[in-house]
Amino acid sequence: MQQTLLTRCPETLPALSDGTGASVVLTLRDWAAQYHACAIRHNGLVTTLEETRHATVERPD
Repeated sequence: MQQTLLTRCPETLPALSDGTGASVVLTLRDWAAQYHACAIRHNGLVTTLEETRHATVERPD
């Protein structure tokens, strides 16, 4: 299993620095980037676990 799949997702997100439109856009972009990075790892981990489970079920004893 790839070590990167075992990396936890951030528990907190960057806070808005102020209420300007530019700050909101930049913060939302950072949130989206963190979400997508976490989703890729999560989906990779799920795929690895499913493959492991299928290999275990299909292997005769």
